[in-house]
Amino acid sequence: MSQKPPRPLAPATPMYPAALPGPSILQSPAKQRRNITTACRACRKRRTKCDDNTPCAACVAKRTDCIREAGEDGRRRMAWKRKVEELESDQRLLPDLMEAIRNGEQGQVESLIRMIRATTSNQEVSDYLATNFPRPAVDGEDDEGRSKTSTRQQSPQSLQSRFSRSMSVSITPMFSVPAKPWTTVTDDDWLVSHLVSLWFTWRHWCYPFVDRETLIAAMRSGDEDGGVCSPALVNMILADACFDYDNEEDDNGNPSIEKPLQDLFYEEAKRHAEATVQKRSLTSIQFLAVQWMYLENRGIDRLAVSIMQEMIHQLKQFDKPGRAQKPRTRHGKERVSGAQRHLGYTSWAAFVTTTAATFAMRTRPMMKPPTKDKPPLCKGELGEAWLPYPRDNPPVFAHPNCHLHHLGALYEICYSISQCLFVDDKPQTNSVTRDTLEDLHRDLTIWYNSLSSCVEVSGVKAPHTLSVHAQYHWAVLVLSELNFTLQADDEDDATVALLVPVVRAQHTTSALAIADLVHLQSVYWGVDHIPISFLQPVNAALSVVIYDLDAAERKSSFVKLAVALHGLARRSVSAESMLRILRLKLRQLRLMSADDSEKLFKDANDHFQASLLSPTVGVAAAGEAAAFNESGGLEETYDMLLEKWNTFHLGAPSSSGSSSS
Repeated sequence: MSQKPPRPLAPATPMYPAALPGPSILQSPAKQRRNITTACRACRKRRTKCDDNTPCAACVAKRTDCIREAGEDGRRRMAWKRKVEELESDQRLLPDLMEAIRNGEQGQVESLIRMIRATTSNQEVSDYLATNFPRPAVDGEDDEGRSKTSTRQQSPQSLQSRFSRSMSVSITPMFSVPAKPWTTVTDDDWLVSHLVSLWFTWRHWCYPFVDRETLIAAMRSGDEDGGVCSPALVNMILADACFDYDNEEDDNGNPSIEKPLQDLFYEEAKRHAEATVQKRSLTSIQFLAVQWMYLENRGIDRLAVSIMQEMIHQLKQFDKPGRAQKPRTRHGKERVSGAQRHLGYTSWAAFVTTTAATFAMRTRPMMKPPTKDKPPLCKGELGEAWLPYPRDNPPVFAHPNCHLHHLGALYEICYSISQCLFVDDKPQTNSVTRDTLEDLHRDLTIWYNSLSSCVEVSGVKAPHTLSVHAQYHWAVLVLSELNFTLQADDEDDATVALLVPVVRAQHTTSALAIADLVHLQSVYWGVDHIPISFLQPVNAALSVVIYDLDAAERKSSFVKLAVALHGLARRSVSAESMLRILRLKLRQLRLMSADDSEKLFKDANDHFQASLLSPTVGVAAAGEAAAFNESGGLEETYDMLLEKWNTFHLGAPSSSGSSSS
């Protein structure tokens, strides 16, 4: 056989090119393709790749219509933003609808009702209202019906003319902070300092999401990039503080055509938050937390729940191992320690507030107890002075760390109660033993007996200390109610016969204890600044006391709780709804005549107004009675109010001019 000749080899590639290629033949690096989350309809139908242009390249080449729906974007942040916008749109629709029904002509209103019954969408109803029920024109408003001076470009001088400056002469804020660069709503440093002082006095203790000293220091430095403070967070705090801001010019009977100060701060906070939506940080989580509580107080429940869920999600993502532990400076030990402390503080505050919210609704908790350590307890030191700003009462001493530590431990027990007894948004009806219920009661008793001395109710205590005890009695009250309603697997008739009187006594005792605690709050610090954390305990206690008012003690407790709920309703839409339900129950159960009910809450309102104007309230911190002024002290007025209504007659018939269910 003849062998084939060898195949010729290609020449070897030289190690160095003979000449470098010219610039004209250098290939540019391939452009990285961006991920497109929402393809156009045509590309989805063709199952081809789509770019981020409108029209896209494929639709241009094929000469098809390029239609891209923003509502089909499935990204979590965009879906959450759309949901928030939809909820806000629905929230604006209700006041417009009520205004149209009140002020529209008969024919217009009938047409509107027919349109609603025809299963018209919310947007169509909104457009119909805008066309057929135009708002009355107001001087200074633009075509969209908004006041020109209420926009972001509003001059600080116009705002200063709206607010009384008499207070700034006699009141020195506890914390002096600048308005700039944190807000464009006003450049009045005194007003911003006043609102910040109010918030840290009356609201921060109820939901301590931020560290006070760190935030105040950051505001004074003006550092927006330090990761501790942001304009969105500051404006959200200022909006929330307006619940406790009492402006005399707002109550003088001359309604302003401009937006309320609270709305201006809230809109400013939202603008800053939307501008930095891509940046997840501890300040953005704190912003969502304060926004959630703000919306709760405004009664915007659906949007509030959505914000709460987003806050929990961001906190979980931010708390992933390694994220907060990364040092940001070469000398990172102290920086990392401070970041961890702030994250733990925010995490436990979020756990307490979210668990309280789900506990009130009798649903499963949305957030597990944090893995971070609780704030450390005090070691017997005096603590920091708490002042009832802007009043002149002597200070009392308290420990913020002890307050949050014991609240966190209490809501760990409430978390266990919810996990054991609440399933699928309703009380569990099986797999519960009496031993389990007794263990939960025992945990609550151990918690109460292990309180630090600074959190015990002895002498004059700050509102937040009284509130901690009210929340404990609320937990006992809820657990006692569940003992009545749940069928335990291991119970027998003899056990139930022995247990029911004990549980019933605990149930009633806790309700009366909440009444006594809110009474101490009203005596010491007034009815005009009852902490919002009292709301659920007061409402739960009222639901117990109202069904057994025969004894004089129960009547007294009922009046204390009703006056407190009225005071809370002056600063919270949620409390206002509970107050309306209470008044309806009084009529339905025929416990009080309609006239008496009106007079009771009118007297409560008069006392609330008098409390606002009082420079001091109640009892001095040393335990001695505060000095009365010439017209009579506020404590006397409160006592007179209780004495007057403690003797109301049950089952009194309604007057002829009032209706009774």
